[in-house]
Amino acid sequence: MNKSNLPYFKLKISNKILSNFLLRKYKSKIKQRLKEHYLIQPIPKKSLEFIRINSKKYPYFLYFDIHLYFPSINHQILINEIPETYIQLTGKTISRRFKRNIAIINEFLKQSPYRKGLSIGSKLSYVLAGIFLLKLDLKIPRPFLRQTDDYLVFCKNKKEPEQILKQVIIPKLNELNLEINEKKLISGRFHKNRISFIGFDFYAGYFSIKEKKIQELKNKIINITHLTKKKPEKVIIKLLNNKILGFGHYYKICSCKKDFNKLDSFIRMRIRRYLSKNKDSKNKQSNLILTNNTLKSMGLKSLLEIKEKHDQKKRGISRKKKKKETKTGQRNKHNNLLLNNINFKYEQKLILEQLNKLTSLIKNMEKNISKLNKSLINKNKS
Repeated sequence: MNKSNLPYFKLKISNKILSNFLLRKYKSKIKQRLKEHYLIQPIPKKSLEFIRINSKKYPYFLYFDIHLYFPSINHQILINEIPETYIQLTGKTISRRFKRNIAIINEFLKQSPYRKGLSIGSKLSYVLAGIFLLKLDLKIPRPFLRQTDDYLVFCKNKKEPEQILKQVIIPKLNELNLEINEKKLISGRFHKNRISFIGFDFYAGYFSIKEKKIQELKNKIINITHLTKKKPEKVIIKLLNNKILGFGHYYKICSCKKDFNKLDSFIRMRIRRYLSKNKDSKNKQSNLILTNNTLKSMGLKSLLEIKEKHDQKKRGISRKKKKKETKTGQRNKHNNLLLNNINFKYEQKLILEQLNKLTSLIKNMEKNISKLNKSLINKNKS
């Protein structure tokens, strides 16, 4: 296949230059109106905190996403939306440079034979997909979170999700020639219904890892440690560590100790199987040699360790506290020495008491023996 015939392949300006230009134009104004917008704040931790706080003020929710969002974006509507949303946000007219860049984006989009859709994986597509729904974002009357085309809207009462859907969301999506994915359309109450967002499950005030994401990681681990792949152990461990570090640092902010522990044991089982080159695990000696500490010394990372380190930092252990701990530790050492001396003296007293008892018993036995001897001598005389 000739790559030059593929859509979105050739551009007069770099994808990054165009996307950064658009972000500079929009970011400051989006930040004023929509602080939690994913183009401004893509950090999962802040999104989870936003859910935790707002779920108390707004006990009900509406969750929806758009059916085939990237392939469904109409190019002509998108080109019209870019200047319109900018004017709506800033109240300013578009500069000549902005117009030139819009013309380049239009050329970029015309390369597609379908007259709609954006290529997935491009930074420019990511930014354009964010801009395309900005008018809808500005119309939603309640706090909400958005990740590309996934929306979580916070509502005050049971009727609000349906009202917002009918009065705001569906009319605006119809204008943009988009459709809601009915299979993923959910409304409910936070403390009763489980809600999934950006790979996390939120239920009863706690966040956990979505089961689908756990299975996806397992599949990746299985693929890396497949016996047909004849790669050195260093390469395999490096590949595993890339997955462990990425997954661990993303999900360490939720309640995941049990899941991480299970995944760690699963990863170790797979690497042992790979290194021993025995599908049936009959080579027990090699499995015994490959202990957890041995795998750790080989460089294998641990999800549970990532979680534990994060929890320690969360508890707020600062350098000053560490210094105080060392000083108190010295006192504790002194106290421990005193306690050890006291215990030693107490043990000595117990030993002496037991020795005294034994000596008294021996003396009594000697007296009884002497009495028996005398009685025997008297009998013999008689």
